[in-house]
Amino acid sequence: MLRINRLCMLLVVAGLLQACVAVNPGKSREEQASDVNTEMGLGYLQQDNYELASEKLIKALRQNPESVKANYVYAVLQDKLGQRELAEFHYKKATELDPKNSEAANNFGAFLCRNGRELESEKYFLKALDNPLYKTPEYAYTNAAICLLQINQSVKGKEYLRKAVASKSDFGPALLALSDVLYKEGDFANAKLYIDRYHLVSRPSARSLWLAIRNALELDREGEVEELAQRLESNFPASEEYQQWKQIQ
Repeated sequence: MLRINRLCMLLVVAGLLQACVAVNPGKSREEQASDVNTEMGLGYLQQDNYELASEKLIKALRQNPESVKANYVYAVLQDKLGQRELAEFHYKKATELDPKNSEAANNFGAFLCRNGRELESEKYFLKALDNPLYKTPEYAYTNAAICLLQINQSVKGKEYLRKAVASKSDFGPALLALSDVLYKEGDFANAKLYIDRYHLVSRPSARSLWLAIRNALELDREGEVEELAQRLESNFPASEEYQQWKQIQ
């Protein structure tokens, strides 16, 4: 299963860095100070200095409780610290303050999914996708798919993965997840198409090679199986996937 939390955190950092802007002279001094402290808090968060990040972000929220960005970054911090109630409060507030903030909506959806609220999370993934200016819809589509696949909603999950690939044809996480779904459905020919595309755009992993091996076995491609197995052994000899391969030889 793709690690949705890792995908989520990468998107949070990317989205926030893109949002960095010069101080707006139209804002009050308190709002400007809040923006500065938020940027400092984000910097400390990216350095894994959670104590200083918390200090700056709490100050930012005191200066401007309605700051979308301060609420959003503080939610990310509390999420990383495992403070679920605080994370949920600030994620939700950020999405309410700015309904068009697709990154916040996507990451709130991922937070809900990780905490066993899969059906509720879909609402926020769709909220992220409702913004026509959202620059990375493939993230929300893939997150929604993986979340629904966790509760065996394979039809809708597969639909979202196809939309993710349609949005960005070389998006590795969606290609790998879709090939996995198709393999489990017994559609080995199409599974091969997607796993091959994945290996063209992404560095092979133990998981992707093991999936490719199993799929090639179903297609009776002995030469391909041998080549893939050699790559798995050479690059990931200590992996669980390689041990599984050894067991079936």
